[in-house]
Amino acid sequence: MFNLLLWASLTPPTSVSIVPSPAPLDQVIIAESWPTLDETDIRLRMLHLPDWTTDGTSLYHTRTFDGFVEAIAFIDSLVEPAEQLGHHPDITVKYNQVSFALTTHDAEGLTDLDFQLARTISQL
Repeated sequence: MFNLLLWASLTPPTSVSIVPSPAPLDQVIIAESWPTLDETDIRLRMLHLPDWTTDGTSLYHTRTFDGFVEAIAFIDSLVEPAEQLGHHPDITVKYNQVSFALTTHDAEGLTDLDFQLARTISQL
C-alpha cells in the first residue's frame, strides 16, 4: 500500500511523492515547508524568550532539575506538544540537566515553528 506525501511550499513548485506505507491509501500526510526568519525577526522574537540563546540558526536552552527522574519526567511532558506541532527538539540529558537545541532542519535555519516549540517548552 502507498501513502501520498505532499510537500507544500511557499515557493513553487509543489511536488508529490509516493512513499510505501502501511497506512491506508485514503490517509494523506501534508508536510509544510516553513520560511526561515531574518535576523531582525529573530532578535524581536528572542525578547520573549529570556532564558534562551541563539546563534542565528538554532535556539538553545538548558534546564536544571532536582534529579534524573524529574529531568526525564520533564522530557516526557514534552512528547505530546512536540507531536502536536510535528516538530522535535534535539535533546541532551546530563543527569539532572536537560538541554534543547531547536532548528528547522528542512529550512536550514530558524522558523516560526522553532519559536512556537520554544514557547511551549518555556511554559511547561
